[in-house]
Amino acid sequence: MDSRGADATGQKPEPAPPSVRGESRTTGFNRFMIRWLRSPLGILSGGVALVRYTGRRSGVVRELPVQTRRYENGYLIRVGRPGQKTWWRNFGEPWPIELVRGGRVVRGVGTVVLGSGGRGQRLAADYFTEHRGAARRAGLPKLHKGELPSPEALAAAAREMVFVVVTPGS
Repeated sequence: MDSRGADATGQKPEPAPPSVRGESRTTGFNRFMIRWLRSPLGILSGGVALVRYTGRRSGVVRELPVQTRRYENGYLIRVGRPGQKTWWRNFGEPWPIELVRGGRVVRGVGTVVLGSGGRGQRLAADYFTEHRGAARRAGLPKLHKGELPSPEALAAAAREMVFVVVTPGS
């Protein structure tokens, strides 16, 4: 290498390719979870799944662990702290996604559903009835199993929520 960064032939080396899985921006805990979910022990993951997708603009394959649950004929991901995360924005329009969940690979299409819309509020209501602790953290009054908050309280709590609906095989 000379002072310009060129090698003996006068060519500058190619820049290093981006990380195949974007792991350079992944926390230590997430790296552990990704390895665990890829391993044979991943079958014991319960509702935790490995999401794999290709970034719309970057073209980089990314992987991250997420909490999922069955929803209709597919899966539902509630994006935690969506204002601090950007991965879900790839699914503003339907986009290919892969879930590795319980040792199985599910290929499909992911689509964002915002909590501020009608479908998002229905997803939020369903989520809050299943996760009553989350309802309290969202400022909703204590709910009993199967009880729904008032429409106004639900709309206020769901406003900041983001879901990714995964439809297999689409």
